[in-house]
Amino acid sequence: MLELHGWLTIHETYGNEDELSDKDLNTINNRIKEIINSHNCGITLRYANGESFLEVLHCSNHHTAEADEILDVFKEVSKVADGSYGIIYLRDDEDKTYYNEFQVFVFKHGIFTKTKDTLLSPCIPEIEADIYNNDTQKED
Repeated sequence: MLELHGWLTIHETYGNEDELSDKDLNTINNRIKEIINSHNCGITLRYANGESFLEVLHCSNHHTAEADEILDVFKEVSKVADGSYGIIYLRDDEDKTYYNEFQVFVFKHGIFTKTKDTLLSPCIPEIEADIYNNDTQKED
């Protein structure tokens, strides 16, 4: 099973927001809409309190092209609007390297990095019981 949760707060520039003209802002917003419309991966563009946000929840039985497209869209938007920041949590239990942990992709300053999850991983025993081990109770 593949499980992907993500969000990206879109800020046009990492520097001074006053540096961008209305034309630049419209170009960025149009590019973001174009990117989303060209991919059929379930990303939603939302607006709240004058800010733009991307949100996504994707679940599938296996790793699909949509998961890669979601990462690509977030990468491209964060490059176009380099003041953007956000995160994607990805769990793929069929991935031979990361089958028991979440992969965390962090987007900021126009780049993305992959980091180790320490909150929910390793999935067994952090969020799921080890059915092969009777010691499934964690002590505080």
